[in-house]
Amino acid sequence: RQKMNNSKIKSKKFIFKTNIKMTGDAEGLIEAKDKPSIKLSAPVEFRGKPGIWSPEDLLVASVNSCLMTTFSYYAAKKRLEIESYESSAEGTVELIDMQFVFTSITIRPKIIVKAEEDIKSAKKLVEISKRGCLVSNSLESEIILEPEIKVS
Repeated sequence: RQKMNNSKIKSKKFIFKTNIKMTGDAEGLIEAKDKPSIKLSAPVEFRGKPGIWSPEDLLVASVNSCLMTTFSYYAAKKRLEIESYESSAEGTVELIDMQFVFTSITIRPKIIVKAEEDIKSAKKLVEISKRGCLVSNSLESEIILEPEIKVS
């Protein structure tokens, strides 16, 4: 435990478990307790099967969904009413020093708020959410945010 400004900060630790079962050539099934399974393949670019989620898809989706859930948390905490939230994300993979790596992930949230005065708050919460997203904080890739915020 550390002391900071006369308040105690406790260490927190969370464990997330998954299992993979190989079901074919570069194909498998992701499983986790009490959750639906996800069919998995290598990406088509690396001779995987089309129409099946790849680890690369899941990584980009993880960053995108982490930003959404983090934003939702902060919006509820600040009592900011959101009409809708949709987001697309795009990960760029490049060959660097003979290794493929994600160099950037661009997230494009489209947020509809109820009132004009909520736009500024929503923009601020998107930035706070980017800093608070544990998935993107765990990556070395550049995370680029391109939010579009409008009134309903």
